Parts: sequence; structure tokens; C-alpha cells
Amino acid sequence: MKQFLVFLLFTQWAFAQKNATREEKLYAALDQFIANPTVTGIKNLEITERQFWDDPKPKSKNEILALVILDCNKAFYEKQFGLYFDAIRSYEKALSLFQSHQLTNYDIVEYCLKPLGNLYTLTGDYTSAENTIKQYLFLAIKNNNTEQKTSAVINLAAVYKSIGKSEEAIDLLESQPVDKLSPEKKSLLLSLLGENYLLLGEYENSKKALEKAESILPDFVVYKNLALVYRKQRNYPKAEEYIKKAKSSLIGTSRRDISQVYLEEAKLFLDQKKIIASQNAVRAIFKELIPGYNPKNILPKEKNLYPETLLIDALEILAQTYTEQKNYFKAIDCYQLTFAIDSRFSTVFFYEETSLLHTSNIRNRVEKAIGIYEQLFHKTNDRQYLEQAFKLQETTKSKALKNYIALTKKSGSKKQKEILYKIHELSAIITKEQEKGENANLEVINNTLSLQNEKIAELKKTFGKNGMELTSEFDMDRLYVKLKNDDITLTSYFYGKDTIYIFDIASNGIRLKSFPNSPKNKKTITDYLDYFTEASAISDHVSGYQKQSFALYKLLALEKIKTGKHLIIPDGLLCFVSFESLLTKASQSTDFSKLPYLMKDEIISYETSADFYLNRENRHLKEASVLGVFPVFENSSRSLVFSLEEMKAIKELFPGTYLEKSEATYAHFIKESKKHPILHLSTHASSGTVDVPATISFYNQDIVYSDLYSLDIHPDLVVLSACETGIGKLYRGEGAISIARGFQNAGAENLLFSLWKVNDFTTSLLMKNFYTHYKKGNSYPIANHKAKMKFLNDKAIPNGKKSPYYWSAFVFYGEVSEDTSCNYWYLFGGALIILSCLIVLQRQKKS
Repeated sequence: MKQFLVFLLFTQWAFAQKNATREEKLYAALDQFIANPTVTGIKNLEITERQFWDDPKPKSKNEILALVILDCNKAFYEKQFGLYFDAIRSYEKALSLFQSHQLTNYDIVEYCLKPLGNLYTLTGDYTSAENTIKQYLFLAIKNNNTEQKTSAVINLAAVYKSIGKSEEAIDLLESQPVDKLSPEKKSLLLSLLGENYLLLGEYENSKKALEKAESILPDFVVYKNLALVYRKQRNYPKAEEYIKKAKSSLIGTSRRDISQVYLEEAKLFLDQKKIIASQNAVRAIFKELIPGYNPKNILPKEKNLYPETLLIDALEILAQTYTEQKNYFKAIDCYQLTFAIDSRFSTVFFYEETSLLHTSNIRNRVEKAIGIYEQLFHKTNDRQYLEQAFKLQETTKSKALKNYIALTKKSGSKKQKEILYKIHELSAIITKEQEKGENANLEVINNTLSLQNEKIAELKKTFGKNGMELTSEFDMDRLYVKLKNDDITLTSYFYGKDTIYIFDIASNGIRLKSFPNSPKNKKTITDYLDYFTEASAISDHVSGYQKQSFALYKLLALEKIKTGKHLIIPDGLLCFVSFESLLTKASQSTDFSKLPYLMKDEIISYETSADFYLNRENRHLKEASVLGVFPVFENSSRSLVFSLEEMKAIKELFPGTYLEKSEATYAHFIKESKKHPILHLSTHASSGTVDVPATISFYNQDIVYSDLYSLDIHPDLVVLSACETGIGKLYRGEGAISIARGFQNAGAENLLFSLWKVNDFTTSLLMKNFYTHYKKGNSYPIANHKAKMKFLNDKAIPNGKKSPYYWSAFVFYGEVSEDTSCNYWYLFGGALIILSCLIVLQRQKKS
């Protein structure tokens, strides 16, 4: 009888399952999972989801909503299991379905947008986090939901704190009325306010906010932050007192929360030089966060690591303890593990700003690791440590640019490119609307953000679960061979927070030098740059310029090279230095043409990354035609009188399309840009400000640098004959986000651009010289070098116009090989002339 009842129940269950609707099956699978959530259970939910989509029948809104709820719940547990990126994908999928099918009857803000924004913040995708939070902040304001609005403000302030915008975070938090907030929200807001004041070094304001939070609702976060304040003030007993309070408040909190307190304790012990105690605190973090961790060996195994910022922070503290013990090998092991975790966070960020911030965040660790490699070299005299240091710093050079180029050129499909360009178009819409300030249309911004988030999720989906691998091991042996073949010395600078490192590499080896990034040394750089802010700065203080120029030459350790050419990879403020104009020795001469410029000793070109130099393809031009853009702006305050002379000179040398005056519109430029390998823009440009992006002027409009990204034009050479085309907001490791950068993202292989405001007349002469020498068969960098030398030696130009301000602004970035298509034609022509001469001589001998 019992067996019959079991059989009957099973038959009923099977029949019910067979006849259950797709909606009911989704909810049943979800209920079964929530009853016993496991990683295996997540896989089963994914199978259920696939079966749902495999069914060809049309899906109702209720069925889609069931799937949205399933994905949101699945994402919640994926986060609990530490599967952050899986959780992000699940939330993104749910959001996309909810929006595209215009669903209702589900709190998408509470159960999807809020946790998704927090996950973006946790994984360092700050731009996505900011956009997502702003999206539900808008919805909260629209729906008059005070609770969700407060959550959005707090979460947005947390993002601002993470990206170094503490002042904006403070303004946002202090603008919120706190009277009607719950004690939990009020305490959280005040605690975050205290953290931001602390980051600005305003300890008393920080303490005031945190103590107020403590009086309302004390918890481990408040206590941990108060411990941090007292540690920064070196009141270690008080800091330890608050660490104990934080530990006693951890009951019922997550392993990650516990680890945050241990991390602050590890830092506190390290500051007091209590090395063993600090290492034990780090052990405790690993024990909490790493399954199967063996505390006997402090260092965890790489295979057990996963994307988690707390693990990176803990390993960095551990590295510092080993450095204090002079155990440099162990310290390097720690840093290598942090870089391994970095690589697992994301193979590619789809927002440029996020990629820029990610690179900036790892630079401090890279700087410390380079210092340890330097110590290991001195200890062992083994060159491999210098090579390891060079390869490490190279990973931080132009990473955002490399990502974008890889997406659009090397690895991107047509569909991926189209989505990426659409994302940039949407960014432009958001930026232009936000620039209107109080008159901005919030509805437009929100709808555009929503669409942009959809496109980001769509782009991620095209790369699959494992993303896209963009980096590979840098090949030092190939670099040595290429440097020998090209007869080049490479000098790469790493502009660190505390130290500026200089790598000199030639075919015979590598050297590492450094100097402190002290206020005095920084002043040597900035005082030199000040001489190029206006034309009269050098002419009015020639002796001061000479002294400052020679001082910077010595500081940058630019010793005489044995090769004929010098490739320089600048970094930080050095991106704004024209190395050609540095003086190699003291001089009293007032004749600018006779000063001992570095340019007179070597042919200088630049690159943003050694990887670009090593892997750049030298595309020999079959026909060097030019697209010239000359708006002129006649009869206006912006008139470029000599621009027409510049156009006439180039036109006589090279065929092409020359857009003059009213024809020089942005639309005409786009239409013609893919037809010519050389693009020459003689116009106005602006470097922008911290908040205003760099722009370049066409006859009918100004174009923001990021608008150029989606052009996909891939010219061989772009000449930006305009002011400040290489200047913009400076990012660590990336250089200036400038107009030149915009063309690099558009696919330009080689660029000639300016580092300050240039003179109309002298620029036209330099450009004429450049194209004349290029026509003669010289490569781009040699043509640029000879153009400047000819300018200096031209007796028709008065001495005042030969100031470095006038001729050294234009720098060349790109291919350094001397072979161009012009070379082949001239070599062929030269061979014909020589052959003809030999024939004539032979005939004369016979006669």
C-alpha cells in the first residue's frame, strides 16, 4: 500500500510538471533553489533558463517577468558565493529583459538596479556604477520614493569616494535632509561623510561626523573608520581601542565585513612596525576569504584567488611587511599575486574612464614593485630583474588606449564595433546634455543612460563569459633585436607618486635610473614648462630658460646615446615636455640657433607605449595623398591668415582633397577621411580644462575629442597643425586625453601634434619644411627633425622667432622606421639616374 501511495504521488507530481506552464516551471525551479542554494543549484537554474528560451513558442509578459525574477534571485546568490561577475551578468540580463519588454509589477530598483550598482562599485567598474545609480536616483525622484533616493545618494557618494571625488561626495551627502531618515541610514550617511573628509585630510571634520554616527547607531563600520582617523593622527592606543570595539560588533556580519576590520588592524600594526602582528592579521583575512586556505604558509596559492579588492589590499600590506624585513623575494611574490587578481577583475572595461581609473589604481603597487626589483638587481646583478620591472611598468602604459584599439581593430567583430561606436555616441549625448547645467533635461539623460547600459550589456554578451583577453607577455628579446635593427635607444619614464624611474634600453642591454618625485624636482619640471605658456616667456628671460632647460636635462638623466635615433616614452608631466628643446650643456649665447639643443645630437620621436613600438605595422604608402582641412575663419577674431600659405605649400607637393574655408566642415571631413592616408588639419583647438573636454574646430562646429573615437578611419598620418592638440586632462599611465588621443582611438598610426599654443606664421613654415622633407623620401620623424633644423638655420627668420617656443611645439608619435613609399620611388629614381650616367660614361669611353 505504501509503495502504491509513493507511486501515486510521483505520478501526480510528474503529471503536474508535464502540464505546468512555463511560468510555473520557472517559479518552481526558483523555489527549489532558494530552499537549498548551492553553486550546483545555480547551474540547474541556468539549464531551466536555456530550456525556456529553446521553446520556440512566443513568450508572454508574465513569463518574461518570471525569468527576470529568477535572474535577480540567481544574481543575489551568485554574489553571496563570491561570483561577482556572474552576478553582474545575471542582473544585466534581468534589467535588459525588464526594460525591453516594458514590464511592471516588480520593484526593479530594489531588486536589480541597487545591487547591480553596488556590484559595479565592488568590481571597480565605477562608470557603470555611477550611470546605474543615477538611473535609479532619477526613478526614485520621479516616483517620490524617499527611501530609494537616500540609498541612491549614499551609493553615489560611495562611488565618488572611490574615484577620488571626495569633495563632490561631501557636497552630495551634506545636501541631504537627515531628520526623517532611519537611524541605520543616518548613521551610514554620516559614516560615509567622515570617510570622505578623512580622504581630504580633514581629520577633525571626519572625527566629528563619525562620532555623531557612533552616537546614533554604532557598528563595526563606524568603529573601523574612527580607528583609521586615529591611526592617521598617530594616536595608536586610541586606534587600537576602536579596533577592539569593531571586532566586538562583528557578530552576524559577513566574512567580507570581518576582513575589513582585520585589514585596518593589519595597517595599524604595520604603521607601528609590529611586523609579525601585521602578518597575523593578514593571515586572518585569508582565512576568512579564501576557501581551503592553509595558514601555515602565509601566502595563498594563485589558483585559489579570485577578484576581490580586499585580497589585493591584504597582499599589499603583506608585501610591505616583507619589504620591512628586507625579504624582497617574498615581497615580489605578494605583488605578483595582486597583479594576478587585477587581471581577473576584467579583461576589458567598456568605459574609457573606468579603464583610466583602473590603471591609476594599480600604479602605486607597480611603483613599489619596481623599487623592489631595483633592490634585487643591486643584490644579484641579474639583468632579468630590470627586465621584469620594465615589463611591469609597461602594463600600465596606455592601457585604455590599447583596450580600445584591440576592440575596434584587432579583435572586434563588425557587430562589436557598431555597438561600441553607439556607446560613444550615447556618451556624447549625455555629456552635451549635462553641460547645460540646471537647464539639462533629466528625462533625456536617464533614457540615454538606460539605453547605454543596455548596449554595454549587449557588448559584454558578444564576448561570452570569459570576456576578451587583450594582453600578452611582453617580448624583451624581440625588443632588443628591433632596437638594433632600427639603430634606436629607447628611454621609458615611469612617473610614480614617490619616485620617477628611467629605463634606458638599447640592443646591448637595459639600465634603470631614478630620482625622487620631490617638490623640488617637480618644480624643475613645472618651471621649465612655464616657459612655454606664452611666446615672450623665453625671449624675455633667455638666461633663465637656458638654466632651467639644462637643469631639466640633467634631472632626466639624458646621457649621450650611441645610436642615431632616440625613442622616448614620456609619462606624467613629462608628456608635456618637448625633449628636442632641452639644452645639453650650459650656454650664454643669445643666438637661439646656436644653443646646444638635444635635437642637434639625436633624432627624437615619441611613443605612448613600448608595446606600440614593438608591434606597430609599418604600412608603406603606395600613394601619399592628403586630405587638408583649412577653415581659415577669415574676417573673425580667430582668423588664421597663414593657413592658406600652408595649404598652398602642401598642395604643390602632394595630390589630394583640400577643404578650404566654408567647405572645411566636419561632415565634409568625415566623408573624405577614409580616402586619403594623410590627414592634415590646420585649425584651432583647445586642451579644455579639468571639467571641459579638449576640442578641435571645423568651419561649422567644435568637436569634442571623444567624438573622434567612432570614426574608424585608420589614416597612416594625422598632422594636427593647431594649438594644444596634445594637451588635455592628464591620467596616470595614459598621458593627456587630448585631440591627438581622439585620433589615436580613431585608428591613426602616426601623429604630429602640438604641446602648446602655436604661432600661425611659424607653423606654416614648419609644415612646409616637414612635407618638403617627407617628399624627398625621409620618414616622418626624420622629416620632422629636418624641418626644425632648417627652421633654425634659415637666415631669413629673425632670431626672436627662433625661440624654442616657435619651433619645438610639434612632436611626432609613431613609426620610426626610415622606409616609406617615397623612399622606394626615390631609390628607384636614383638608381635610374646612376644607371643612365653609367651608360653615358660607357658610351663616351667607347667613342
